[in-house]
Amino acid sequence: MSTDDIVKRILRLKPNLNEVAVRQLIDEERAKAAGLLTEEAAAHLVASNLGINGAGEKIEAKLKIGDLTAGLSDVSLTGRVIHVFPSHTFDRDDQRKGKVLRLIMGDKTGTVTVVFWDEKADHVEASKLPPGKIIRILHGYSRERRGNIEVNMGNRGQMFMEPMDAVDEDFPALDTFFVTPAGVFREGTVHIQGVVVDSFPANTFVRQDGSEGRVSRLVIEEGGARMNLVLWDDRVDEYGGIEKGTRIRVVAGSARTSNMGSPEIHVGWDTKIIEVERGVKPDEPVPFWTKIGDLREGVGSVNVAALATQVGEQREFVRRDGSEGRVVSVLLEDETGTVRLSLWDGDVDLVDQIEEGSVVVVENGYTRAGYGGIDLNAGRSGRVHIDPDNFDVDLPEIERKITRIVDLREDQRNVTVRGQLLDDPVQRDIETVRGPATVTNFRIDDGTGEARVSLWRDHAEAAMDLTAGAEIRLEYMNVREPFDGLIQVSSGTFTKMIVERE
Repeated sequence: MSTDDIVKRILRLKPNLNEVAVRQLIDEERAKAAGLLTEEAAAHLVASNLGINGAGEKIEAKLKIGDLTAGLSDVSLTGRVIHVFPSHTFDRDDQRKGKVLRLIMGDKTGTVTVVFWDEKADHVEASKLPPGKIIRILHGYSRERRGNIEVNMGNRGQMFMEPMDAVDEDFPALDTFFVTPAGVFREGTVHIQGVVVDSFPANTFVRQDGSEGRVSRLVIEEGGARMNLVLWDDRVDEYGGIEKGTRIRVVAGSARTSNMGSPEIHVGWDTKIIEVERGVKPDEPVPFWTKIGDLREGVGSVNVAALATQVGEQREFVRRDGSEGRVVSVLLEDETGTVRLSLWDGDVDLVDQIEEGSVVVVENGYTRAGYGGIDLNAGRSGRVHIDPDNFDVDLPEIERKITRIVDLREDQRNVTVRGQLLDDPVQRDIETVRGPATVTNFRIDDGTGEARVSLWRDHAEAAMDLTAGAEIRLEYMNVREPFDGLIQVSSGTFTKMIVERE
């Protein structure tokens, strides 16, 4: 359709305009586009701005974004612009230059990426679409890319801004398309916002193909939750310097489950981070410190301050890739409970600084299921400090409480019990999943009930010096399921046996 035909249709549908005014609008669009638009393309853009389809067809789009599937050949949608990415040029196989531009639009049912090519990318660039604008796209086609549905605007595709029948109130406000860390529940593309509360320097690594890569992390907080943003390669330089206290929006991040079991957002080549404001705090902050009693499985970005009460033996192992590793366990305790902290590789050397009663601070740690309970880890993204001076830590005096046998419950960890032996210890050698082991069993009574005691390995040997009638205190024991009608208490990594009367 020629420029003259488009002008005639505009005048027919907009009788309040005259031809001079319409021609002036076309010239203005061409001037704004700095030569990117032909006169005909500028005329189409003016028609779009006026809510008119330059081809004369009715502008309708009843399909919802949430109903999209791959393989649709005629996709028409109406939605609010969430973000427009800069265009990119490329060389085609026939040496011709090409251009591609992506934008993200959304409605009440979801969001989708729309891809514009060549002159259609020029059209979008010339439109200078701001976030929040309502647009309509016609005659696109859908396909699956990297697990997500996207819409491509081919030769037939058209875009119109602010169609006349689109009511602003029918589309979610721009802010509502961005969730907080508390709103991430599944893997996939996500738009998220929060305040940067911490950052970590980049680490380098070698990929399987021999190339070198880099990774760093930002920690964002909002909605009563924290989350790591993982930056890769060039994104480390682009976003790694964002200052603490900056509110950001992450467009098209990739929500994944980390190796630690907690959710995190990966910032890839197709992700954009927008700085909204600086020098702010989260509207719904998370308490900086998490009490041990509040730790839950599969949580990331936790800060814990507690007292070290026991240090386990260092263990060396070989990973699947053939590299050697080290690990040591430290028992941490506050007034709400105990947790095992696992220190890996270089952090193992920190145990030389740890004594009973040392303050241990874990920044940006994570939790995961351990043997019989929850384990706390620092990992590559965390920091561990021993007796630090730069943290405001107020730890109460911890009183070693003795649990009555009648109050013992299955799956309790690191409890202290006291009692009198009812029989002489009996020792057995058994086969376990970790290999052969020695266990010593006996019963104790504390006046409220009886319990069956199982002491393993080194503790098993020490227990053989006991006889019926001895009074003992067992610290850091784990409670198992009943056996022969008696609750069981079993030794663990940090168990201590104190003989109070032989």
